[in-house]
Amino acid sequence: MKLKALTPALVWAFIVLVLCGIPGSRLPELSFWQWLRPDKIVHLVLFGTQSYLLLVGFSGTPVTSPWHQQAGWRAVTISILYGVLIEWLQAHVFIQRSGDVRDAIANALGAVLGWWLFHKFHQRLLRRFRQGS
Repeated sequence: MKLKALTPALVWAFIVLVLCGIPGSRLPELSFWQWLRPDKIVHLVLFGTQSYLLLVGFSGTPVTSPWHQQAGWRAVTISILYGVLIEWLQAHVFIQRSGDVRDAIANALGAVLGWWLFHKFHQRLLRRFRQGS
């Protein structure tokens, strides 16, 4: 498998790692939004995007490749494991951060959401793009 196809997913994974590693004291206060707990939405978006980008990368591999044939469960599994790793790092490594099981669940739901969005919309987008070119 060529890493070039996975470049967007790898760059995104690095961005997620950096964002999740920012010390809690440096994060902006969201006093008005506190009651909505927007961090769960952020987790959905971060890990949904991760899963989606992995699927895009895996679908760029040869059709005979196991990465292409089993792209869905691989992308979701990798994204979920990455989400669990991020929560563990927040609990044990990153300064002024704390890991949270609810965040890990939101990460997993985001990964599944990314898979669903890919299958719902990606093929349509590709067809429209190819027709327009």
